Amino acid sequence: MKPLLEADLERELDQIRQDPIEAVGFGEKAYIPYHTNVGDGLIGSDDPSVTTRLLAEVRGPGDRTYRLAVLHVLGRRTDAGVDAALIAALDDPDLRATSAYLLGRPGFKGYPARPRDLDVVRAALRRYLDDKGSFEDPFYRKRFRTQDFVLAAFVRLTGLERFQLDAPELIELIGYTLPSFSSTVRDQLLRQAKRVD
Repeated sequence: MKPLLEADLERELDQIRQDPIEAVGFGEKAYIPYHTNVGDGLIGSDDPSVTTRLLAEVRGPGDRTYRLAVLHVLGRRTDAGVDAALIAALDDPDLRATSAYLLGRPGFKGYPARPRDLDVVRAALRRYLDDKGSFEDPFYRKRFRTQDFVLAAFVRLTGLERFQLDAPELIELIGYTLPSFSSTVRDQLLRQAKRVD
């Protein structure tokens, strides 16, 4: 059973449900590609049951765009249960790219830091490093390779200094911008990621 939230938080969820495309907008910079337009109360609440409820919404049946919009809200929360919720969402191919992206963001530009076990997060991402599926982003109306989101988050959390690229200008923003790696860059990063202990 989904936990009930305070009335104002339920209203925010209803607002997202009514227009999920408008719930997530574009950030002002390339390194902030998404901005949540709705859900400030859900993001700011320190009640861990909000994370439980948001995960239930994300993993439940229903409109994919709504689920992704709620996932963006979940990824901006600070409580210690968020990483576990995002890791659980990695199991769903529809949610995997966004979950990976959100696992790589905490502590940078609009994504507050939260308590985390980076070894656990990296181990979860590692399982999907070879995912060659595609991600249809309803907000950008573009198709991406899911693997690129997973790989970018893994690189970011492992430490940029541990990776070398023929295109070094790309390394600084990996994990923050929307990834669209060339096959050469992807192969270089993937080989190095698989050698990480």
